[in-house]
Amino acid sequence: MDIQCNGCHVTHDKQMVLEADAVIFHCAALRDSMLGMPARTGNQKWVWMCAEPPWNTRSLVNFNRVFNWTMTYRVDSDVLMSYSVPIPVTNKSVEEMVKAKSLFGVWAVSNCAASDRRDLIEQLKQFIDIDIFGKCGTKRLCTQPCQFEVISKYKFYFAFENSRCKDYITEKYWMNGFFSGTVPVVMGPTRSDYELVSPPNSFIHVDDFKSVEALASYLIKLDNDDKLYGEFLQWRNSGDWSREIPTGRSYDDIKGFCGVCEKLKTSPPPSVVESLSDFWYG
Repeated sequence: MDIQCNGCHVTHDKQMVLEADAVIFHCAALRDSMLGMPARTGNQKWVWMCAEPPWNTRSLVNFNRVFNWTMTYRVDSDVLMSYSVPIPVTNKSVEEMVKAKSLFGVWAVSNCAASDRRDLIEQLKQFIDIDIFGKCGTKRLCTQPCQFEVISKYKFYFAFENSRCKDYITEKYWMNGFFSGTVPVVMGPTRSDYELVSPPNSFIHVDDFKSVEALASYLIKLDNDDKLYGEFLQWRNSGDWSREIPTGRSYDDIKGFCGVCEKLKTSPPPSVVESLSDFWYG
């Protein structure tokens, strides 16, 4: 990879490590110690990059005071690398958007292992219709952009994360949910984490309901009331939403790397991540 970010050169060429202003280390490529890591030169910035939830990363106890910046999906990172995508503008009325939806709920999943999210889907299916696409379902999902066209016919997309970690909101929420034009029903981090990056009144959080039956009853109520359901689509043509998360960056390695470049240009004061473990697991 060789790209330019407003005069900043980003490369995978490890032979240029010694002359780089910043070196980015992906969490998945790090060992449990400093063994094998290059020598740091001058005022070079070391950046810890991670797109995985904390439970899926190695021990970080040996990396205190090693890195200068963090680059993750967490909003408290030094460089934000969100999974979000720009949301298409629509000129359709709410009534037109609602009328285009003839199916109830959909879930796309490739990991067939037992999990809380699969258990919840199975419980919900006792009350409502949910089509399951992917390796673990009865339906096969075509590739993009056909995938989004299929999902767009459903009123609800179940965007259940495999982790409830802080700010961990992945592409299933943004792409299969918002980009496809459905209303996401979410399970993951807290409601406040979703509200921080989402359009107003745009999603349904499972934690707001005392039971599975209560959640299912609410979804049935929305399905039977076009006006009430349409309130969750109102933001799409209200003009009050920028259709991008506040940072303006999407989950894209190139944009994330360019974010590091922009930070370098500001000549920030010296900094160090005192405890990477506390930041990531605290």
